[in-house]
Amino acid sequence: MILFLKSFILAFAGSVSPAIVLNIEKRLLHWAGLGGALGYCIALAIDPFSGALSVAQIFTGTVTVGIYSELMARRLKAPATVFCVPGIIPLVPGVSAYQTMQSLVADNLQEASAYAVNTIFKAFTIAFGIMIVSAVFRFIGKIKIKPPDH
Repeated sequence: MILFLKSFILAFAGSVSPAIVLNIEKRLLHWAGLGGALGYCIALAIDPFSGALSVAQIFTGTVTVGIYSELMARRLKAPATVFCVPGIIPLVPGVSAYQTMQSLVADNLQEASAYAVNTIFKAFTIAFGIMIVSAVFRFIGKIKIKPPDH
């Protein structure tokens, strides 16, 4: 329980900080932070004791952030990117990218390439998750109930 509370608070702060830098309206800041915290905690719930988030965890967290962003955009009459961009920040594979660079500097190319592939998979997973949710919401928005022909 303490792990999730700590993760929730840190993910919230990790989402609000870039939201402030991106000049998101003050009334939306806590909602942007909540999206990031929710996405990270859902991802963490899949495997709470893993050292780093897996591709599956990142996908689940990203889909959660994407759905949250689309719903909050409609509810608060704001663009979905206001919630999505800060919300995915806690899911970005920064540690994996750092390990890639560290291995390159240490001239360990085999290890660097393994970390690089892992980082790229995780980054593409974030993009794919956002794209899927956005496409589904656009498709649903285009469906209109047609009256039956008499």
